Amino acid sequence: MRYKIQMQSANGWSDLRESSDGETYNVCFYANEAEAIAALSDFSELSEHLESFQIVPETEEETENIYE
Repeated sequence: MRYKIQMQSANGWSDLRESSDGETYNVCFYANEAEAIAALSDFSELSEHLESFQIVPETEEETENIYE
């Protein structure tokens, strides 16, 4: 099972996405929960806000897409 990171927004939870072209944003998936936890270290500048992130199975639906 793969995992992903969700960020809390004003209206719910949004999947973390990345873009290589600045136009198309794809959900970031991780092979396991440990990889997803390690990826959170990329957000060290947001460390006081990390409670605004959650790691969930890839099947967990987002409630808001902040990238649209």
